[in-house]
Amino acid sequence: MNTLIIYDNAGYILDIRSGEPSPREPNGVPFLWVEIPQGKQLKIRDGIGVDVSVSPHQAFLEDIPKSDVQILKERQDATEEALLGVLLGGM
Repeated sequence: MNTLIIYDNAGYILDIRSGEPSPREPNGVPFLWVEIPQGKQLKIRDGIGVDVSVSPHQAFLEDIPKSDVQILKERQDATEEALLGVLLGGM
């Protein structure tokens, strides 16, 4: 989904909007439209979320961290796989 990011000259995020109908573009304030890919999120540190040192300006994106449930599921799968290997290897 297209996301409208409104920021100041330092890259400080003032507002983030998305949805339908599409938000109105601001007049006189820096903004950019960003398509945030699946599995990514906007990276904001101390309010800064836009790299204004490059042209054109770009949003900082990062991978969405795994949830505790996802981590536990991966550990469970690995444990089950190891146990199955031990059980089948013993036969």
